Amino acid sequence: MVVRIRRPSKGACFLHPIDPAPRTAVLAAGFRETRLARVFPLGWNSLAARFSRFSVAGPLEQVLRVARSGWRVEHSIVVFTYPGEPALSIREREYFWKAFEVPVFEQYLGHNSELLATECDAHSGLHVMNGYEDLDLEHDVCECGNRAPRLARGARIDELAALLS
Repeated sequence: MVVRIRRPSKGACFLHPIDPAPRTAVLAAGFRETRLARVFPLGWNSLAARFSRFSVAGPLEQVLRVARSGWRVEHSIVVFTYPGEPALSIREREYFWKAFEVPVFEQYLGHNSELLATECDAHSGLHVMNGYEDLDLEHDVCECGNRAPRLARGARIDELAALLS
């Protein structure tokens, strides 16, 4: 009998904003693979397309490539933003909604793909993780009930009102 021992792969653990997490194609280097998350460090390609139609996560340019390819996603989209980059805009969210018709979430990542903040279902900012406090934060309770401080990104209702005007 042969017993194979898998060593944990290096990299950050991808945390999907929805629980239970779906199978997710992670289109960025720096993450560790798990049973539900497969990492495609070269970004969107045919291997990623064969892995899962449920969820895709990656930097803005990679998720735009997926949208432009016409590929359908069944569950959700997670867009990574990084220090020094702008937040996901209302127009980008609208574009992804029209392309995929699934929820779009933003995750703010630091060095080595460390998760600094993640958006919840209420879409009222990004909940700060791991006590990261070096940002301009909101401290009121989120609409989702989470008391963790949030990185302001604008409320979803403001986005919807802007789309209607």
